[in-house]
Amino acid sequence: MCRLLAYAATSDTTFAEIVGEGFENFVAMSDEHKDGWGITSIDKNGEVSRTVDLERAVASSTFVDVKDRPADSGLLHLRLASKGLTIDLKNNHPFVDGTYSFMHNGTIRPASSVEAFIDPEFANRAQGSTDSERYFYVILSEIKKHGLVDGLRSAVTQISDKCDFSSINCMLLTPDYLIAACEFNASEQSEWTVNSHYELRYRSDESGVVISSTGWGHDDWSVLDNHQVLVVDRKSLNTEILPLPLRLGA
Repeated sequence: MCRLLAYAATSDTTFAEIVGEGFENFVAMSDEHKDGWGITSIDKNGEVSRTVDLERAVASSTFVDVKDRPADSGLLHLRLASKGLTIDLKNNHPFVDGTYSFMHNGTIRPASSVEAFIDPEFANRAQGSTDSERYFYVILSEIKKHGLVDGLRSAVTQISDKCDFSSINCMLLTPDYLIAACEFNASEQSEWTVNSHYELRYRSDESGVVISSTGWGHDDWSVLDNHQVLVVDRKSLNTEILPLPLRLGA
């Protein structure tokens, strides 16, 4: 039950610059999504920057400083903690492992239900208690077997096929790609605030590609439909939309 915003750009920029008009409306959603925020960026050499805070973004002096740091990519997460999960910096998105950064919107019930899909290499890496961080390690497990794009699609499919969830929308940033997956349970509306609550939208132009959750305007942006994955090549900024599910097996 969170809000996601991500970008990949041709050169260093800020969230406010690349989003343009309305960025303050996204930040204002932290009055509702009030359980902390996080920003990560990864440059094309793999240098990772991560800042998280438990304050509402709209009231955080740290956010004011970090949001204006230029970078050619970024993930921004506003957290509304799922019922039963603690408000703790260890549970703040985006999560980072090596040169991968990840954020998720929705709930997988129970969080432990995804652990069966985590490769032993990643089994003890989670620092917090969230379903989201465990979801991240399912994705890394599948990437290990199938490569980046197909691995992410396979992980989303496994959880969609075998777990109870409201949404497993996610965004993954690497030095080479920004990837967003839209996969939500249309029959599970207990967390919805509007009919488009779990839609993802994106804009692609000469400045870069921006992807976001709904609720703050920009209804004119393109819709990433349920059961779709958007892949952004950070070098060329070319985009590709791929379908879900993808069942690859072991």
